Amino acid sequence: MDSIVFPTLPTYLFEPSLAGLLSLVLTVLLPLAAGLLMKSSWSAFQKGLVLLFLATVKAFVEAWLGAVNSAETFDLWRVLYADVINFIIAVAAYVGLLKGTAVQQAAINSGVKDRRTVVR
Repeated sequence: MDSIVFPTLPTYLFEPSLAGLLSLVLTVLLPLAAGLLMKSSWSAFQKGLVLLFLATVKAFVEAWLGAVNSAETFDLWRVLYADVINFIIAVAAYVGLLKGTAVQQAAINSGVKDRRTVVR
């Protein structure tokens, strides 16, 4: 009988590295930077866009760090292309292009329900 081979996951657990440390630092500092950039008078929509943009910046920097750590060449245009596409998808999801569709209703209705509430 063949044995099952599980793929290795890209994780930094038990593997301290510069890329892992910098990823952790970015994860902590970018929301703080977002807080400094945003004004309290901004709408929730504007604040959400700032957070999505900073998540895109984080993805770009982590891709660059991964290339540097593995001593590979960094393909700037492919990374930018992927980050822009991911940003557009995130904004589309944030804006709610699925609002009122069967997909959105299925996601909403599949969550935890209060037994006293009837969903129609």
